[in-house]
Amino acid sequence: MVKHLVESWHRSYDAPFVMYFNVWELDPDLPRLNAASPLARIRQYRNLDKMSWVLEDYFRKYRFVGMADYMGLRGSAGLVPIPSPEGSARITPKGFEPDRGEGKTPVSIVVPCFNEEHVLPFLANTLRSVQEAMREKYDVRFLFVDDGSTDDTWNSLRRIFGSRPDCTVLRHETNRGVASAILTGISAAETEIVCSIDCDCSYDPHELINMIPLLTGNVDMVTASPYHPRGQVLNVPKWRLALSKTLSFLYRRVLRQKLATYTSCFRVYRRSAVADLTVREGGFLGVAEMLGTMDLKGARISEYPATLEVRLLGRSKMKVCRTILGHLGLLARLLSIRLFRLQGSPQGTGQVVPTHPQERGKR
Repeated sequence: MVKHLVESWHRSYDAPFVMYFNVWELDPDLPRLNAASPLARIRQYRNLDKMSWVLEDYFRKYRFVGMADYMGLRGSAGLVPIPSPEGSARITPKGFEPDRGEGKTPVSIVVPCFNEEHVLPFLANTLRSVQEAMREKYDVRFLFVDDGSTDDTWNSLRRIFGSRPDCTVLRHETNRGVASAILTGISAAETEIVCSIDCDCSYDPHELINMIPLLTGNVDMVTASPYHPRGQVLNVPKWRLALSKTLSFLYRRVLRQKLATYTSCFRVYRRSAVADLTVREGGFLGVAEMLGTMDLKGARISEYPATLEVRLLGRSKMKVCRTILGHLGLLARLLSIRLFRLQGSPQGTGQVVPTHPQERGKR
């Protein structure tokens, strides 16, 4: 149909037919964005492997020239460079070298990775921006934990981050789960403040700038909360959202501290409070177990309202049915531990930590 319309234009008009395409259309292995609608996925990804021979067909049949050549502007004063506006922000900051300035708070960021080779270049760009934004106050180090990946994640991690003095690359020989990877990173960290983020950046890592100050002297963990009244969820399927909120409702009935979200991997830890923590579950379930275990031990946990977006690149590693059953079993185990401890403690539940600076004093 398109070839017929182009031919019709060629017969009917003296003016040239203007064709354009996007550079990403030349890449049949373009990473698929899961957040796109079905119609958008059809438009973006269907028949990408045909693009090269479609162009070759048109190039053989018609004569093409650049727009500047057709308008007689090549080499003339008609084409002038557009100066950058003063004070414009840099998209990619200079360098990625650690800045060991005096008076800066040392912070470690743990990034668990499992089969994320296609995500790592995007992650590297994001972490450049994060480090630049935190440079004024924090001395940032990164720990990447390859959790037994079966693709080229390990080699990609070493190639992208391995030679940098502010990065440590660790590896599990077998897949042990995201919670185990986080704990491995925390154990290897040399700072008291340790953060964990998602490799796919479904939570914006720049929010660490606001989360770290909440780790005050009486707080052991700060956890991101998309279900907080001031939090937000974008493009997450409704059924998965309902499931997650139901689990949070159940955890509130079992644990001391009444949070809106219990399963986020995006957290800030006090290392001394979690370095010796042991969990039975190493995967996604272990993330909730870490929080639940700390809660029952009397740790104080603060909550930060955050935005959760569905991952753009790659696919989620969570097995839904297995995860549901696992959470129910974990809830039963945490409840039995709490009831057992309450039998020997007349004080009952512990104190709830305010979830946000503006809420301090309201409880």
